[in-house]
Amino acid sequence: MGEGLSSRHPSPPIDGHPIDATELLMIRHGQSEANVGIACAPDCSLTELGLEQARGVAGRLRPLDLRGFSGVVSPYCRAVQTAREISAATGVAFSEDEAVREWGATAVVGSRTFEKEPIEDVVVRLKAFLEARRGQRLVIVSHAAPIALLTQLAWDETPTIEGQFWVGVGNCCPRWLKTTAV
Repeated sequence: MGEGLSSRHPSPPIDGHPIDATELLMIRHGQSEANVGIACAPDCSLTELGLEQARGVAGRLRPLDLRGFSGVVSPYCRAVQTAREISAATGVAFSEDEAVREWGATAVVGSRTFEKEPIEDVVVRLKAFLEARRGQRLVIVSHAAPIALLTQLAWDETPTIEGQFWVGVGNCCPRWLKTTAV
């Protein structure tokens, strides 16, 4: 899907101290075959409604000035399909990053196998992703659990990892946040 341009975005200093502003526009993939129970494999495609949702969010993003943003997408098929629609509408180039992959059952994605991992390991993985991407402007196409956790981690909150903590992350519903670190 192409390499994204460097997206370091310097912010003005606060009280003479440099800050890193990190801007995240996070989007869950469109409705998948697994969401409606017609597929059991974790790496499934979007439904027709999911494709419509992806095109819809892409259309909503089209008028925004996303220059300076890089795209990051989970390697799962449904996320890649959604990112393709966004890229076609906005010109944002996406690259796959396993750090924003799904959490859950063991999954074979292309030639890679992702073993089921404890949720605590997912938190560590996503903390490392945010640290490595500090100061960048990113469009992230991922999944409900990683987006729920990234939202909390970006705000330096202790992530909720009990129950269905991801339920509030809807298909193709953007979350846009900006954080700063002095």
